[in-house]
Amino acid sequence: MGGQLKIGKWFALRGPAFVRQRLAALLQRYSITSAKAMNRINDCTETLAGLGCAPTFPTPGIVVQRYPQFIRHLQDAGAEITVHSYQHIDLSALPVPAARQQLMRAIQTFERFGIEVHGFRCPYLGYSTELLNSLPAGMFDYSSNEAIYWEPANSSAKGSRFYEILCQFYKGKPASDTVCLPSTRFNLIEIPVCVPDDLQLHDGLQLGPEGIGQVWGQMLDQIHQRGELFTLMFHPELASFCENPFVSLLRKASQFHPPVWIARLRDISEWWREKSGFKVESLEIPTGLRLSFTCSQRATVLVRGLGPSESGHVWNEKYYCLPSRALDVPADPRPFVGLPASAPGPVVSFLQEQGYIVDMANTATRCAIYLDVATLDRMTQVQLVNHIEALPGPLVRYWRWPNGVGCAMCVTGDLDALTLLDYASRLFVR
Repeated sequence: MGGQLKIGKWFALRGPAFVRQRLAALLQRYSITSAKAMNRINDCTETLAGLGCAPTFPTPGIVVQRYPQFIRHLQDAGAEITVHSYQHIDLSALPVPAARQQLMRAIQTFERFGIEVHGFRCPYLGYSTELLNSLPAGMFDYSSNEAIYWEPANSSAKGSRFYEILCQFYKGKPASDTVCLPSTRFNLIEIPVCVPDDLQLHDGLQLGPEGIGQVWGQMLDQIHQRGELFTLMFHPELASFCENPFVSLLRKASQFHPPVWIARLRDISEWWREKSGFKVESLEIPTGLRLSFTCSQRATVLVRGLGPSESGHVWNEKYYCLPSRALDVPADPRPFVGLPASAPGPVVSFLQEQGYIVDMANTATRCAIYLDVATLDRMTQVQLVNHIEALPGPLVRYWRWPNGVGCAMCVTGDLDALTLLDYASRLFVR
């Protein structure tokens, strides 16, 4: 009886038209045996490797348990395998102890078969704040469960019921308001994904390879301009179909200046933690202030509005990169972002994670940029960053990314199943 209720709820969330379309696609893309899917994934991994990209494959523990040799092969080839629950079920629909047990069982399976564990992505991006709060510190380095929605230029997007149902699952925050970057939450680095994904574009909007490549290219253009993170989400069932869009996108990425950092999710997480330890000390000297930067060699320190750089190099039309870890600047205006002592804590943390040097002392109003509480309250994340960058005056900051790159990109493929039986088994939760 319980199994029938679960299947009934699963069906009700999707509707008959969605289920019919999805079933037809699965019958075409999968087989009873795993050979078809394995060949497709191997070809995809090799194509990406030839373009300097190592993908991240969120994989359910039960799939690792069934095909450990193949999953280890992908890991040995440079791909990251990350936890995708133990079974492919919506963890937000489970009681917190049961959801946590799914993740713990997946970790145990990964470890038993020699697969490294760094982070996790919940199936359907389904998580709860309570679940994150319940995870022991150190259980994972990162999570990847928030979605940022980038509106496609194709105006037919709203006409597809299949597309809309997937949008409801992903619950993407609008990119027009939300900065698409990692953030620190509950002792985890949360790495957002970008939607629409391949299923929405191909099965929902009926786009061909050229159309998908155009949408991904438009997303990369916007993300590079904003200096953010493009976490591309696809499904290996469409890996062969996506080969040309991948090639087009990665070749496009190689042409940007500042360059695009192609990374795995674990690389992004490691960098974000490294960056969180960067500090700046300010010492008064007769000519003004001496700034000393405590950071790693990979750090990028950006300077604007303090005259031409004699030893640094131009980074973009506004900033140059500081080659050293010290800089003398005038005392007024202070080249920082000043905030009142009453500024909301989440906003302060947000600005610090962007790399801004925040001054909340009695010198805050002497900063080249000063933001009062009313300004902070009325602006979205994107508006706030754009406002700071548009204001005149000198500014010194850490950049978001290492080694002077302009933005970052990850290619992640949810490796949910290798056979039709794998896919069907998600309806029967044990």
